[in-house]
Amino acid sequence: MTVKKTGIFGSAFNPPTLGHLDVLQQAQEAFDLILLVPSAAHAFAKQMLPFHHRLAMCQIFVDSVQLPDCQLKVSGIEHDMLAAHPKQPVYTFDLLERLECLYPDDQLGFIRGPDNADPETWQRFYRSDDIENRWPVFTAHERQSIRSTQVRELLVSGTSDDNNRETVAKLLLPSVHEYILQHHLYQ
Repeated sequence: MTVKKTGIFGSAFNPPTLGHLDVLQQAQEAFDLILLVPSAAHAFAKQMLPFHHRLAMCQIFVDSVQLPDCQLKVSGIEHDMLAAHPKQPVYTFDLLERLECLYPDDQLGFIRGPDNADPETWQRFYRSDDIENRWPVFTAHERQSIRSTQVRELLVSGTSDDNNRETVAKLLLPSVHEYILQHHLYQ
């Protein structure tokens, strides 16, 4: 029996961008399934949109993307983990341990974007060495310098008429961009 390889791609997804898509495209050959897991309470105390919006954008994102040999799914597990322990962030190590219980027959791996691969950032992760020793870590390379922060800044700085739509449209999937505009997010 072939073991299913499941990649865990956690992020704030605030919002999901074409940079996130690039990470998925790089990781697709290493995994049969990739779970996109939006942060419920960020360990680095990032300010984020409400969870339901980020979860919805991730689902729209996944519904708009097809990878040839890899299935994509969105998981709201961090929301459940936060509900169980509301006074602490959800750490990557704890998330991976929990998913290991939910996917006992799968070989789990952690997908790390180029921003989190930076040694200074990676060392801030709770039990980063344990993560590397316990689970395979796939690290994506910086092929596109697209950050969610960039998108948010453009949306905030744009007028209500243009929202820097042309520039923002180059950073997002059209379906995600439409969701942001429909719900007046980041404005």
